[in-house]
Amino acid sequence: MKKILIGFVLAVSGAGWALDGAAVRPCAMERLPPGSVRPQGWLLKQMEMQRDGLTGHAEELYEDIGKSDWITRGTRGGQFAWERGPYYAKGLLSLAFALDDAKLKARAKKWVDAYIASQRENGDFGPKNRNWWANMIVLWTLRDWCEATGDPRVVPFLERYFAFQRAAFDKGDSLSKDSCWAIARGGDEIDVLVWLCRKTGKREWADLARRVAGMSADWTSFYHKGGASDPGYRVHIVNYMQGLKLPALKWLLGGGEEDRTAVRAALDPSGWAMKKCGRPDRAVNGTEPLTSRSSTEGTELCATAEHILSAQVALEALGDTQFADDLEMAAYNTLPATLGGDGRGLRYYCLLNQPACIDEELKFACNGRGMLSTVAGPYAGYGCCRSNFHFAWPKVAESMWMKREGGLAAVVYGDCTVKTPLATVRETGGYPFSDGVRLEIVEAAGGEWPLFVRIPGWCKAASVKVNGRARTPDATQRPGMFVRLARAWKKGDVVELSFPSKPVVSHWENDSLAVIRGPLLYALKIGAKETRRTAADWPILKRDASGVVRDVALGMPMRLMEPRTPWNYALVADAAGTPSFTCVGEGMDRRLAVKAVRTSSGGWGLMRRDAPGRAVDPPRSPVPAVEVNDKAETVELVPIALTQLRITFFPWTK
Repeated sequence: MKKILIGFVLAVSGAGWALDGAAVRPCAMERLPPGSVRPQGWLLKQMEMQRDGLTGHAEELYEDIGKSDWITRGTRGGQFAWERGPYYAKGLLSLAFALDDAKLKARAKKWVDAYIASQRENGDFGPKNRNWWANMIVLWTLRDWCEATGDPRVVPFLERYFAFQRAAFDKGDSLSKDSCWAIARGGDEIDVLVWLCRKTGKREWADLARRVAGMSADWTSFYHKGGASDPGYRVHIVNYMQGLKLPALKWLLGGGEEDRTAVRAALDPSGWAMKKCGRPDRAVNGTEPLTSRSSTEGTELCATAEHILSAQVALEALGDTQFADDLEMAAYNTLPATLGGDGRGLRYYCLLNQPACIDEELKFACNGRGMLSTVAGPYAGYGCCRSNFHFAWPKVAESMWMKREGGLAAVVYGDCTVKTPLATVRETGGYPFSDGVRLEIVEAAGGEWPLFVRIPGWCKAASVKVNGRARTPDATQRPGMFVRLARAWKKGDVVELSFPSKPVVSHWENDSLAVIRGPLLYALKIGAKETRRTAADWPILKRDASGVVRDVALGMPMRLMEPRTPWNYALVADAAGTPSFTCVGEGMDRRLAVKAVRTSSGGWGLMRRDAPGRAVDPPRSPVPAVEVNDKAETVELVPIALTQLRITFFPWTK
């Protein structure tokens, strides 16, 4: 790789950026090529279910994917047709390499070959001329393909396209002439441009990246201060999460301190967004515009997937461990709670209090009755999420390990094996369901190099052992830091990490309680009475562009769920609203036992009259003793990842 040009000062007029030295700042860490990290354990099971379920059959299930113009050169038009196929292929490719699946790799290559074959003499490509937003998704896929395979076609393809785009900008074109999505999501293209600059050593691609950033929505000020939604429809939940990568990339391009701190500000508990619509799983509610902190507001599956990907980009650029904490919260809580649990269904929205998944009015800005937005199946809500979610789990795997300072960094924890020219490391321990992580050097190339291990921000008393000997704690061995372990690593070396955690409660709407232990959000699991329906049962799905008959043949019905166990509990707590918990079981079976009473205070235990698809919010706490119906009993809370119907926000009584 050529060295990046040095020795010049670059300033972009009107953008307020100044950069000394290199064309771009160095990243704190560097991601590994797709396929370097192979998931194991629970994470592997999630990805295998995805392969055997919706991802493996997406081209059969969904006409706007399987018959997309990108691969058929047909006559399907419209904005959504342009983006849905590329969204799916982006996830397909990452899943194929994470699982080392030959069949999926061949399918991904079909999409890549079609993309490259579609390039015209002027450098533009795809079934639609000058399609800035949808093309950004394709650019990301091609970059990942190049990293995974070394395909020599990709870099020339990208350079021809970016030269075409630059010429269009010179003639007065801009992202705003495409769509609000292009303005909001310019960071997706900038990430590829920064990569191309580093790979080729050509400063011109960093210059173009700055132009794209100047045309994109001002996410930096929005995350810090809020403001009007335009340009770029910044109050849209998916845009909000997809935009997170832009300030981090602007920092690499010469941005200021406000850019470097904007990603953290976006999800800061004291920030305007979290105060307005934040959640204990470090997400924000939006259905589809940003909404409120109600227990039965939801966050969109697309937003969760984009949150994971943006956190990966921010981690690479800035190295802030808060983004790894955020990524784990999204991956180990929100994502599995939104999916069907068997790889054969999804929900458009994730509600933290979800005692029923039924086809009833939700009173959301989008997705009312008949849209099945909280019903697990292949057709919940609009088509964007069933196209976009495919990359979520694979990007979790890709984020687990990165290169840093000539060594390796354990960034996001979970059972896996990482293979690099430097070393092969096996990671076990059952995280996030356990408090321990074990790193074993399976192969090592020799020589001294640093191994960085992350201390989660929530862990106050982490311990680190190398080959059975405890490391003496220092200033780096504290919450939110990377510990640097430098030595001549050899086969058989073992690093043991202990992250002890205790249940912690936080207070939300109506002073309701949410319970977190380590990286996991806990909930009351509600027994479900399930009713299965096919796509043919809903007229709105008959009118959908997708091939709705396929769900029957593939055994992927829509699964409506109603509660069959009680859920109108209030936790018994002290005067400050803190319950007493007892940990029961180990690993995935670890539960939190707590005293609770049943109550009908404020209609708790009922569905809303105006929106029967959503529960009544918890009554204001503490619930008076006279409004408690029964004597205290012991209930058990489980990780929200293991639930389909659940209560996550609880009222409490003294």
